[in-house]
Amino acid sequence: MRGHRYRPLMAALALAATLAGGVSLAFFGARTDSVSAYDRYLIEVNEQGFNPRTCRINRGDEIQFKNVGNSPIRVYKPQIGGLPPDPDWTLEPGQLSTVISYTAGTTDRYLTDGGHVVEVLTPPRSNTWQVSCAREAPTPTPTPTPTATPTGVPAPPKPARCWGNGCAVAPNLAVDGE
Repeated sequence: MRGHRYRPLMAALALAATLAGGVSLAFFGARTDSVSAYDRYLIEVNEQGFNPRTCRINRGDEIQFKNVGNSPIRVYKPQIGGLPPDPDWTLEPGQLSTVISYTAGTTDRYLTDGGHVVEVLTPPRSNTWQVSCAREAPTPTPTPTPTATPTGVPAPPKPARCWGNGCAVAPNLAVDGE
């Protein structure tokens, strides 16, 4: 008999939990999909930098770095206030970093010791933007073509008895004796 007295209280708590869940979905863009619905994006790094250079992903997605170069490369995210970088990896050729999950809107910048930067962006309010984190095609190196050097026009010969630059030439009348 004592259980009947707690039923309205339990129903009220269940209703409050349901409403709180709805409010969190409305204000924070929480997703109820399973973890397998999210994607993992690979960012390659080598001596020339990151590929892609900008990675726009959704909340809940993951990134991972891979060294595709020929030498060890340090990848790190600097922290504010003089704190040590976090994360901070030195990846050997062919090595993958640990996976980083993004659950909130942010812009993170990862660097290499060579001064290369990649930005990883997630939407500030909800997963409504176009994801763009695909590997960029290599830019072909242009073949240097020599540029034609204009040949100078030879200067006309100086008039007789001209001793300086731009000698003045004055008209004269010819006298033929008649």
